[in-house]
Amino acid sequence: MEQRAELRTLVNSPGVSAAVATRARIVLWCAEGRLKKEVADLAGVSRPTVDQWLAR
Repeated sequence: MEQRAELRTLVNSPGVSAAVATRARIVLWCAEGRLKKEVADLAGVSRPTVDQWLAR
């Protein structure tokens, strides 16, 4: 739960780069149970990119 709060902070922080915010969104969307294809479409990235960020 604490990790999700940290990710939400990253998403909403004006000082965070767009790339970091996108990565945080990817992790949050997957944690919500969304399909990886849907997450990739929402984030504007490829499916392998979603897999890459989830592995990290």
